[in-house]
Amino acid sequence: MRGSILLFLLLPLLSSAVQPEEVRKLFRQASQDEAVAEQLIKTLSGQQDQPVLQAYFAATTALLGKYALNPYTKLSHCKQSSEVFQKAIAADPGNVEIRYLRLAIQLNLPKFLGMSNDLEEDRRVILQGLPFLRDISLRNEIAQFLLAQHQCTRAELACCLP
Repeated sequence: MRGSILLFLLLPLLSSAVQPEEVRKLFRQASQDEAVAEQLIKTLSGQQDQPVLQAYFAATTALLGKYALNPYTKLSHCKQSSEVFQKAIAADPGNVEIRYLRLAIQLNLPKFLGMSNDLEEDRRVILQGLPFLRDISLRNEIAQFLLAQHQCTRAELACCLP
């Protein structure tokens, strides 16, 4: 039953053009379900021509580290995620969604790994670009995340909150 549900959820991604809206929805599910994360990685591995999809691949790779039991495997996923994030950001440095994904991942990494060095830069880029983000639901999601994670104040997000 679970496999058929997973296939149903991933069916829209099996076409040649992956839609960012579907990837966003599945990424949220992948944060709670290892099987969805593994399937999303497989789907995105051939779809990295867009920087945003590269960033989702990077973020999902980091999520796989969350599910791994072996510390070496966890670290390996984190390093791979970091490398792919660097490529995505180099391709589209002002992209708010890419910066949001990296910020969300880095906030959840243990500080001793030394892989959380971009928090302030990502926060700055997000706050500068958030008012111009066309996707209102994504804008609200990012704003709510920043507030929940104590990364900014309501005053800083006044232009972006409903």
